[in-house]
Amino acid sequence: MAETKTLAEILDEMAIKILAIEPGDLSVVGELITLVEELCGSPDTAGLPFLLPMGKAFNDVLGKIIMGDMDDSADSFNKLGECIGNMQEVARKGEKVADTVPNQFQATMKAMGQDVSLVAGDTASQEDEVAPVAEESVSEPAAAAPPASADAGAIPDFLKDTDLLGGFIEEAFEHLESIEVNILDLEQSPDDKEIINNIFRPFHTIKGVSGFLNLMDINKLAHATENLLDDVRNDKREMDADVIDVVLEVGDFLRTMVENIKEVLENGPDCYQKFDISAHISKVVGVQGGDAPVVEAPPAEPAAAVPKEEPPATAAQAAVAPPEPVPASPAPATPAPAAAGKVKMPAPGKPDKPKAGGGAPAVQKKITATIKVDIEKLDNLVNAVGELVIMQVMVKQNPLVSSISDPKLTRDLAQLERITTELQKTAMAMRMVPIRQTFQKMTRLVRDLSKKSGKRVDLIMHGEETEIDRNMVESIYDPLVHMIRNSVDHGVQTPDVREAAGKHAKGKVVLSAYQKGSAIVIEIEDDGSGLNTEKIRTKGIERGLISQDDQLTDHEINNLIFLPGFSTADKITDVSGRGVGMDVVKKGVEKLRGKVEVISTPGVGSQFVIKLPLTLAIIDGIVVRVGEERYIIPTIAIQESIKPNRDHYNTVHGQGETLMVRGTLIPIIRLYEVFGVDTTQTDPCESIVVVIESEWGKRALMVDELLGKQEVVIKSLGGLMKDVKGVAGGTILGDGRVGLILDLAGLVQATGT
Repeated sequence: MAETKTLAEILDEMAIKILAIEPGDLSVVGELITLVEELCGSPDTAGLPFLLPMGKAFNDVLGKIIMGDMDDSADSFNKLGECIGNMQEVARKGEKVADTVPNQFQATMKAMGQDVSLVAGDTASQEDEVAPVAEESVSEPAAAAPPASADAGAIPDFLKDTDLLGGFIEEAFEHLESIEVNILDLEQSPDDKEIINNIFRPFHTIKGVSGFLNLMDINKLAHATENLLDDVRNDKREMDADVIDVVLEVGDFLRTMVENIKEVLENGPDCYQKFDISAHISKVVGVQGGDAPVVEAPPAEPAAAVPKEEPPATAAQAAVAPPEPVPASPAPATPAPAAAGKVKMPAPGKPDKPKAGGGAPAVQKKITATIKVDIEKLDNLVNAVGELVIMQVMVKQNPLVSSISDPKLTRDLAQLERITTELQKTAMAMRMVPIRQTFQKMTRLVRDLSKKSGKRVDLIMHGEETEIDRNMVESIYDPLVHMIRNSVDHGVQTPDVREAAGKHAKGKVVLSAYQKGSAIVIEIEDDGSGLNTEKIRTKGIERGLISQDDQLTDHEINNLIFLPGFSTADKITDVSGRGVGMDVVKKGVEKLRGKVEVISTPGVGSQFVIKLPLTLAIIDGIVVRVGEERYIIPTIAIQESIKPNRDHYNTVHGQGETLMVRGTLIPIIRLYEVFGVDTTQTDPCESIVVVIESEWGKRALMVDELLGKQEVVIKSLGGLMKDVKGVAGGTILGDGRVGLILDLAGLVQATGT
């Protein structure tokens, strides 16, 4: 674990940052605020009476720059550089420093509009400002909470800085996700100090930034929890189930509070809620020990009376603050919140750890920078690149261009094609995000379900780094939740039942993701009892979904669980049994142009397999011709294409035209009849047949010709054609013609085959 930085190191780092700063660079200003907080909280400041008020005044100026109340010109930063030089002089000479240095600091601050009183040994002004903190117990938070505006529905002043709050909200959600993941890891390794630090840091960051924004309820609750975790870090309290439960509860409540702020920014002040944090803080204090009061953040004045230039509460606390111990690891960054995507809080759960053999990895981490981009801008870029690719193909296939036999033109067109292809890949990669965040949410779900059901279940995850289209991340969450719930509730047995069956008392649910060809595959596998195929068949007959005479394989019977309202549960619980879960899964996956199936072995377990396209913007398909029209069939659903043998063509009563393919009768769909177009071939044995598979089984699509495999940019049809069954969208082909992308499930339903 890295050692605490010395005063000299902190001041040197501040000096380097102030030299490198550019006007308008709020991210570095946020880093400077963090360093000042470290400076004021360092025990090395003992015996340096000037340094604490200097740090306080310096922080005030930084706060004004962040809030836009002070010029962030190069001249301002030059003056701040002079102030850092004064602080370095105080740190070097200690009590022997002459009054000249403090006077220079005061003069520079006054030139920036900041009157500072630096009387040696006198920090009364700072003590007066935060003195009430030491006297108050966190068990009485209501008196210090910022009241809502007196007018019903009026939005408090501290919720009016929308740009700053927007950045805080986004980063707070990331920190809360990190807290939840790490606290669940800690449950498995309660003595791992590194994990405890990874939980402490996000709470510290949320506390600091919420204090800066005067979101005092969030600040107080985060601060109380931070103190509890600090006791655990310093071995004053053991890490146990009580601590884990209360931290998870606080994390959930903080998420609710942040979500309310987000709702206010999106929908207006009528959505604002005033939350009562007293019960949660009392619980935190009770778990902490109950007797020792928790040092609280400075009480807020009514919202309308809070001046914008109020400095971060955490810095003021640090100025008098023995209660907040200096972390043994590097202090977490507590930058000012992001303004319009410019400021990026540090990623929680990834502390800077010294690597053996030198600091090269840390340098690499600094080089790999990220920025925030508005989602709408990203989507517009992807659409524009898609149009560029289409236009490039149209130019290349233009008869006038293709008839020119100029070698240079051929080379230029080839180079243009390579550039546009690379540009398209890069644009699509920008939409791809790791599925890790969605997977990690399942850890908490399994933990809570296990405790509620009295079962012991381990969640094992593989392939969290697999990337998926950004638009799919949220959409896949609900299907995963339903399947995980079913695996824990229906699949994994109780410990006594498992042991009686010769299994380990603790069950396993394996969640994995990987890329296979042009698809993303997500698998949920459990080692429970498996599906009761006979019971599913009986329920299917009772509900009229199948008949007694239907000859279905076990695989087909098991997949009946995806039909609306189907459930084999003997009783309804608050987890499952209503017959809506797997239907939601199926609809959610279909919406993403994917498919889901279940594979089960009685007594061994079940496996649910979801297959999704890599992206929703581009589809990999086979272009086919039917008469004069072009259609695109998604390759993810294609089994094979064949030229039928006349001996394999049959007309079966109740099924219509069928084709025998590898021992299975497959219904034929004549596309020219479905879409009402003229065709050159009406005889199936003279046509090409494409065998496709959907959740409704296999079908044989009759087409005139296969034109080749192609990646096409999906265009929404909109208007009157958006609800046409059998059509998922359209695209512009290289010759400028419009091709329809087939929705195979809708096609099967529309034809009734």
